[in-house]
Amino acid sequence: MAWPDGLPVIADFVLLDSRKAVMRTRLTTPAHVSLVRFAAAVAAVALLAGCGSGEAPTRRSAAASSDSAPTPGAGQASPLPQETSTSPALPKASNGTDLAACKDADCEVEVRPGDRLKIDAKFGLDAITVKSFGRDEIRLALQGSSGGLHVEGRNVSVNSACTNGRCRDEAEMSLTTDRPGRINTIQLRLAELNSDRAVLALLPK
Repeated sequence: MAWPDGLPVIADFVLLDSRKAVMRTRLTTPAHVSLVRFAAAVAAVALLAGCGSGEAPTRRSAAASSDSAPTPGAGQASPLPQETSTSPALPKASNGTDLAACKDADCEVEVRPGDRLKIDAKFGLDAITVKSFGRDEIRLALQGSSGGLHVEGRNVSVNSACTNGRCRDEAEMSLTTDRPGRINTIQLRLAELNSDRAVLALLPK
């Protein structure tokens, strides 16, 4: 027979007499049923523990991700202000930019590459052309009458050239602020120099 809750029932029969027997029953719980219930309880606890341990890393990972997320603008260096390079101002030349003032070989003018100073022919020099600027020097090109051009200075070169029977001397020279030059009887001095302008002084002797 079966107990209402599904547990097996063990029946003992006691013989009272030869005609009648009375059945005595007792309810028992077999050992294997208790083991099954214990195992089910352990499995349930392990399942709950596993679920709990699986949620925590998710929360920690989210927190770690939030902590490591870069803050907008963080770690970015502020742009440095751009430096503007300006040439130092030159002292004012006594004749400014009036190149015609050098006709008599007595002037102080502000010049740039390409400027041409016309000189009176009595000095044996036709013109002085500002050829180029270096870091600390200017290069001058000279034109004069044939055989009448005597040049002193740095990196001097003198050549004679003839065109249609007319001969002339052509020369080049360099000036620095600490090394003046001479063309025939004219003294030349570089008073000041920056990247794009210079102050050139001429003085007849």
